[in-house]
Amino acid sequence: MTTPRTTSVAAALVAAAVAAGSVQARPSSQHAFAVKETRAPGHLPAVSPAYGWPVKPFDRQHPVRAFLNDPRIGANGGKAFHFGIDVAAPDGTAVYAVTGGTLYLSHGSLAVVAGPGHGFGYWHVRAAANLKEHQIVRKHQLLGTIAPGWGHVHFAERIGTTYVNPLRPGGLGPYTDPLPPTVGGLSVRGSGSGYDLVVYAHDTTWPTVRGAWANEPVTPALIRWRIGSAGSWRIAVDFRKKMLDRRLFDSIYAPDTTQNHKGEQGNFAFYLDRSWHPADGTYRIEVESFDTRGNRALATTSVSVAHGEVG
Repeated sequence: MTTPRTTSVAAALVAAAVAAGSVQARPSSQHAFAVKETRAPGHLPAVSPAYGWPVKPFDRQHPVRAFLNDPRIGANGGKAFHFGIDVAAPDGTAVYAVTGGTLYLSHGSLAVVAGPGHGFGYWHVRAAANLKEHQIVRKHQLLGTIAPGWGHVHFAERIGTTYVNPLRPGGLGPYTDPLPPTVGGLSVRGSGSGYDLVVYAHDTTWPTVRGAWANEPVTPALIRWRIGSAGSWRIAVDFRKKMLDRRLFDSIYAPDTTQNHKGEQGNFAFYLDRSWHPADGTYRIEVESFDTRGNRALATTSVSVAHGEVG
């Protein structure tokens, strides 16, 4: 069942000039467009998980308050993609190994290497007193408890040198997601090399995270777009399988992106195109956003260009 709805986002102004043909766009040219959104559930085939949850019960889904590749922006301007997922649980909750392997200890974190080039990391954990470096741990052995003040265990899976998405089909489970992502609006911004197309999109966690981190957005797994209803789809964002190189951050996230903080929702703005050069006319722009279970949001809007300028 699909339900249409219309939403809009007010975007901040960005000072820029853009050449469109022989006509110069006005400085600080930026336009926000409402979208008509249709959301639909996914129908991907069920895949058995490779491992269970790092907190009890192991065979029941737990709230996740941050996804792989969520934006991380430091106070001094550092930028990175989130390299795992944050499983929400109260401080002091016991944390267990999702698989057996060789243990590595570090301050505030543990890693279990399950096999050559394949490991699992557990951050913000106070290690159990009886653990020793390089010992062999078994599946579901106690690793420690969530350290005071964190309210989650940061859980990451690494294959070779790449952090992979634990929420991919065939990873952590059981994991289901009945909620499609949301596309909140589109922004067209003048820049020195054409127009930037920026979409505001997010996913919603399920089951609901409780407490101060409730109702905070997470990233969709895939965003793609096209001009017209018969044009070729172009992928703008693909977080489905692995963490991206941090050097790609500024080519994925637009400058008005902010990360989540305790009690403060972030704002996720994604580039669709960095150098759109439209001729005069009216363009139907379609944007699709998916999560890892194939739930979809389809957003459409119309953008008009006259005398080289978006209006």
